[in-house]
Amino acid sequence: MWSAMMMSAGGDAFCQLMGQNKPVNVFVELGKWLTCRGNHTLPAIGLGVLEKLPGLSSASSQKIISICDTLKQEIEDILGEDGVLLYPSHPRPAPYHNQPLTYPFNFAYTAVFNVLGMPVTQCPTGLNDQGLPIGLQVIGSRNSDRVTIAVAEFIERKLGGWVPPGHTPHTSDTATHIS
Repeated sequence: MWSAMMMSAGGDAFCQLMGQNKPVNVFVELGKWLTCRGNHTLPAIGLGVLEKLPGLSSASSQKIISICDTLKQEIEDILGEDGVLLYPSHPRPAPYHNQPLTYPFNFAYTAVFNVLGMPVTQCPTGLNDQGLPIGLQVIGSRNSDRVTIAVAEFIERKLGGWVPPGHTPHTSDTATHIS
């Protein structure tokens, strides 16, 4: 899904973006990563490798693009001009540094709406029982960024929103502590 939509967008290749407009040899980067000398994450290198493989035929790529277009239209039909979809930002509380590398497909929680080109506003909602940040995404229809931002601001105000690192709210705090 990601690769088909990226290729259909007609922009720079992912390997070009990885190198900040200088082509990156992902096979060299994979070797560097294996020896702890790489500058890129394994999922990014994996996407670059997929891009280099003969991969998707034009017919299968077009089918995937058609499925994405249909999904986007179905979501937009349900939301209308001013509806929103609330969806978790991540399947778990905020992961520790490098922890997402052990769960490489959790990025799908945000990537699916990114690929569909839908406006999304990330909204911090507070901390869980272990003091880790949690949040949700506010997704809207095409050109409804103002709606997603307004809804996210409202939710953040009501649920406590962003909490500075190291601060665990006490029951006497005004912020809501979310389990």
